[in-house]
Amino acid sequence: MKSRLHIIPLAALMVASLASAQSPWFSNEKWIAHDAEDRWVDSVMSTLSLEQRIAQLMMVRVPLNMNDRQAAEFSRSMNALGVGGVCFFAGTAPRQAAITRRLQADAKVPLLVGIDAEWGLGMRLKDMFSFPRNARFGQLPPSAEDVVFRMGEEIGRQCRMMGIHINFAPVVDINSNPRNPVIGTRSFGTDPERVARLGIMYARGQQSQGVLAVAKHFPGHGDTDADSHYELPVINHTLPYIDSVDLHPFRRLIDAGVGGIMIAHLQVNAYDPVRPSSLSPVLVTYLLRERLGFNGLIITDGLDMKGVTNTYGKGLGELAALRAGNDILLLPPDVAQSIAVVRAAARVDTALMRAVNYHCRRVLRAKHRLVIPHIFKEIEVPGADRREACEDIVNALDLNTDRRIDSIVNAALAAKAMPGCQLVVLHKGRKLLDRSFGCKTYTDAGIDSVNSNTVYDLASLTKVCATTLAVMRLVDEGKLSVNDRLSKYLPYLQGTDKAGITVKQAMSHQARLKAFDSYWSKAAGFDTILRLVAESPLNEGDGYLYSDLGFMLLSDVVSRITGQTLDQYVGEHFYRPMGLRRTAFLPMVNGIGVSAIAPTENDSVRGMIYGEVHDPNAYAMGGVSGHAGLFSTANEVAKLMQMLLDGGVYKGRRYLKAETIATFTRRHFVDQKNRRALGFDKQLFTPSVNAQVCPQASQASYGHTGFTGTMLWVDPAYDLVFVFLSNRVHPSSTPNRLAQMNVRTDLQSIVYETIKKEK
Repeated sequence: MKSRLHIIPLAALMVASLASAQSPWFSNEKWIAHDAEDRWVDSVMSTLSLEQRIAQLMMVRVPLNMNDRQAAEFSRSMNALGVGGVCFFAGTAPRQAAITRRLQADAKVPLLVGIDAEWGLGMRLKDMFSFPRNARFGQLPPSAEDVVFRMGEEIGRQCRMMGIHINFAPVVDINSNPRNPVIGTRSFGTDPERVARLGIMYARGQQSQGVLAVAKHFPGHGDTDADSHYELPVINHTLPYIDSVDLHPFRRLIDAGVGGIMIAHLQVNAYDPVRPSSLSPVLVTYLLRERLGFNGLIITDGLDMKGVTNTYGKGLGELAALRAGNDILLLPPDVAQSIAVVRAAARVDTALMRAVNYHCRRVLRAKHRLVIPHIFKEIEVPGADRREACEDIVNALDLNTDRRIDSIVNAALAAKAMPGCQLVVLHKGRKLLDRSFGCKTYTDAGIDSVNSNTVYDLASLTKVCATTLAVMRLVDEGKLSVNDRLSKYLPYLQGTDKAGITVKQAMSHQARLKAFDSYWSKAAGFDTILRLVAESPLNEGDGYLYSDLGFMLLSDVVSRITGQTLDQYVGEHFYRPMGLRRTAFLPMVNGIGVSAIAPTENDSVRGMIYGEVHDPNAYAMGGVSGHAGLFSTANEVAKLMQMLLDGGVYKGRRYLKAETIATFTRRHFVDQKNRRALGFDKQLFTPSVNAQVCPQASQASYGHTGFTGTMLWVDPAYDLVFVFLSNRVHPSSTPNRLAQMNVRTDLQSIVYETIKKEK
């Protein structure tokens, strides 16, 4: 760093770093001028000779397998010439990091560091992670295309850690020629619009980390049968074809703000039958810069490739590329010779001299935006946490392209086990799967499809997503103990056979309460039905029996302690502060339109049930009860469960104590052979295929299922959240084909198979 300071004072670097952070990206609009940026560029330009300004336009190949002495010599030679950037191609991450530190410390002007890492640093560094090729990501369903954003984001993050500022990706060529020897699986596919969308996802992800994305290979290398590394491929398509097919992804990425575009070495006869596209003013300046309005960095493909050197050797390729309008001359085979050729031409050609200065200023602006904000950050090798993040992205890719998932769901839809569903999977806090299938009803005929905003009746998931959360918070606040008797808070239980039932017993279904009764047929109203519960006889014995009644009583306990109804309490303390806008009792009263809600059963008394709780007792109680009544989406249920998995914290705010969650998610009546926790269901003591949860779920896991066809499951052993929502009771609750076909647990098994590959 010391040798750089005589050109760029420390104070100037600090000011530049602060200013550049305000506007780090190029856009399709004119660059916004910043005084600090202009001053920095002016100050550097004033120190550079003509030769050094030319050298600033060059990004050179870093030799392989250099020892320390060779690395020092390479650094000295590049610094003496004033080269603007370097590009790495192979080695190990620690070695590349060490060389980058050395090169940047020696450079008089900060270097742009580039890499060609289309599928991750592992493409070039043998000890780093490699993602699958773009063709695999091209198989993602449209609903899961954000997985490509996550890949680009992670590649960008790792590049930034390694001191890399430019990654020559994404490839947005259309894979339109099966004989293409150089593109193939590097392409996202054959559909121009899909390639464009995925290219945008990749570029935005990468640029979100401060690393320039470079769309390539302009104007389109997909329909060739030659490799420009060895010869000049020829494109004979018409202008309309090129415009509608090959240029489509580039046009879309330009509009989306991609920072760089790489020009291929192609002979595109419709535009320029004489010169390679990388050396053609028609393609570089007229087509890309002027007609398409691209204002970012234009970078040649490697100028050491024979598609150029076979015809333009000894610096002539670099000269032609500069005249054509390129900003960066990538991989010149002879740097010193190229500088000399361009210098000699510029001294007698004022237009070329202006071009040198213009492009040098553009490169320096890029450095101000890409390099200066990070100039004082330590270069580090990505560690095990980054590999885990990569593996999760691949897991998401695998799950979203796993045909077994579609097969299971489509079979259930065809069998009318459900009209539609949502499936969300989180792993280590990151989303692996977010899929929606089918429609809200069987009569929608594909018009009213399920999406991530469709709201479902959660049925018994209410027990854990509302009542259990409320009870846990009251325990946290010291207002309730799990060993308290319900009768302490419910006077109408005093003097009855239920006076001795504790909170722990009720929540574990160990209270001898009846499983269910049709109270709705005898009375209506919250208080009236609870009186009927109090009067109902207990079961004989002291064994486990799943019952709604305990949670109906617990909702009244919450209300009497807090002075709020259950829905008011959980809304105030959980749903609203967590930003859950589609989680509510009485959804239509709370601003959720009926068109967003999946209907449930066609009831003989109530007719088709839209936006009202399906459970008849909960309906008779006014729609708010501790056992049923909550509506939500799979995404919002997953957020609640992730909060529990993260020890009660969500987005930095604590909602519950970790020790309370641990108490509620463990078994308390094992001696009575009761598998249940407090509110939550647990894995069977002996896992089974035909059970409420798949056999792969650990004994530490916990969750619940619901009558309407819902399921949530949390597994701390795998840092996993699984949520499945459906309205399988539409239009009739019988037969229960969803359970008969093991739809939920078979899907869950696939998730475990996928994530266990990395263990």
